[in-house]
Amino acid sequence: MSGLAGEEVLVALAAGLAVVIPGILSAIGVGMTGVAAAAVSAEDPKKFSKLFVLEVLPGTQGIYGFVAGFLILIGTGLLGGGGLKTGIVGLAVLAAAVPAILQGFTAYAQGKVATASVSAVAKKPEVFGQGIMYTVMVELYAILGLLATILILTSIGAL
Repeated sequence: MSGLAGEEVLVALAAGLAVVIPGILSAIGVGMTGVAAAAVSAEDPKKFSKLFVLEVLPGTQGIYGFVAGFLILIGTGLLGGGGLKTGIVGLAVLAAAVPAILQGFTAYAQGKVATASVSAVAKKPEVFGQGIMYTVMVELYAILGLLATILILTSIGAL
């Protein structure tokens, strides 16, 4: 890969991976929690709203990945087909995307915690707050991954 076309391919790869990997892992996390939440809701439909909050949380990594991919495309000038901004190095952008890509893996762990929290709420609804706190603790690392990508993109002049 040489020249401008190669740089554009690397930037597109960075954006694509930043969206796809966290998206797939979020779907897995939301899916596993949704299965548990559906089972509990069948027994007690009044718990739906609490269970839905727990199910949604593992999906945020997909949103963070989408934001990172969108920022990459906008920041580099690739969105809209106008070509890359001067001085953008595709490999540097791909490296900047790595934290946003890898933060997606926290969706699986968060799905496991959220699923356990669904089980806990099924037995004792008053532990909902604790379940949220346990689940949100995993979220912190996803947020840090997105922030690292934003900081690196800024430092290489892509934002």
